[in-house]
Formats: sequence, structure tokens, C-alpha cells
Amino acid sequence: MARIIIFDVDSTLLKVESLDFAVARALEGQPDGKARAAKLADITDKGMAGSLDFRQSLEIRIAMAGLQRSDVEDAAQALTAELTPGMAELIDVLRARSLGVFAVSGGFSELITPALAALGFAPGEIRANRFVFDEAGKVSDFDRDNPLSRSGGKGPVAAALKSLTGADLAVMVGDGITDYEAFAGGGADAFIGFGGVVRREAVAQRAPAYAQSVEELTRLLGVS
Repeated sequence: MARIIIFDVDSTLLKVESLDFAVARALEGQPDGKARAAKLADITDKGMAGSLDFRQSLEIRIAMAGLQRSDVEDAAQALTAELTPGMAELIDVLRARSLGVFAVSGGFSELITPALAALGFAPGEIRANRFVFDEAGKVSDFDRDNPLSRSGGKGPVAAALKSLTGADLAVMVGDGITDYEAFAGGGADAFIGFGGVVRREAVAQRAPAYAQSVEELTRLLGVS
């Protein structure tokens, strides 16, 4: 049976939340920097746990972030050093067995693409949100037509990838409720919750299968 594996990115392929990471770097040294970064991280957690609508979470975080293009570029390069240990090896094994491997993220392509390139992902294997910059080079908004900018958006993207590849089975792997929604909504045929970076109880309680480490994930994917 031909299958594709669809990975979430933040707190799955990466051991951080990329937007929070970028904001924390941009706020370093500012008097209220740590407090602002902590508040943004809390909003991220609520969005990932499903207690806050994902689009609302994005709107609040973008408004709070105040990122410049230079901040985004700096963080994007730094994120290449934040890969979750063991994921590169797992993805290599999956590719060697001729399984389609994709990255689908509620994060932003301008931040995560260099890190995903380090994992061997080609541009056509990545689906993510996109920033909107104003004339001064500040992040002012996001592409609101992108299905990944709203709750439930990963389902249609997973279904489209399955159709594109002609796969019989699409397996979603991720830490957040938006990843579970891709399965619950029928876009993905199977779901493995991943708690190797952050364990989110709302996901752990719903997931048909749950991995607390990359080693467990490898076994659940049947490639150990």
C-alpha cells in the first residue's frame, strides 16, 4: 500500500515553535522582551491545544510580534540549528523506502524553509503560511487565503497531497490539535501524535497512536 507521511514542523521536526523563537530573538535586550515573549508563547500553547481558534491565535501573535524582515531572515538561519534530534535519520529512512514525505505547517515558510531544506525537503514538499510585509519591511499580516491560516486547514492540504501523489494512505504526524484535525476531518487517514518536544494533553487523549520520542515514532511508522 503506497502511503505518504505528512509531518508538522513546529515542536515536531523542530524542537521549538518557529514564530515564538523569532520573536524571542528579536526582543532580546529589550526591557519588556522576556514578558512579551512569554505572553506570545502562552497564546501559541492555547492555539496548539485547541483552547483558542488558530486564526485568532495567528492574528494576536502577528500583532504582538512586531517583526522586521531582517528579524525573520536572522531567525530562519538560526532555526537550522533547532532540528529535533533523530528526525533527520528517520526522514532519511522513510525516503529510502520510497515513501512520500511532506512538511505541512501552520508556521511561516519564510522562517522554516531553510531548516526544512537542511532536512532534505524540496520546496514542492513544503506547505506553510506566508507573511505579508508592509512597505517598511515589517510583518503586517499573513496570507488569509491560505487554508493553513485557519483551524481545520491541514485537512484539505493533506487530502490534496494524497490526491497529488496517488497515495492510498496519508499519515499525519504532529504535536498540535491542528494536526489531529487533519485526521478527524478526513484529510489524513491516520494520525500519530508526537510528544517528543511538547506533550499536549488535548492531543494525547485524542490520538489513535501517540509517540513520546522519535524512537517510538519510528516504531509506530513501522520502519524500526
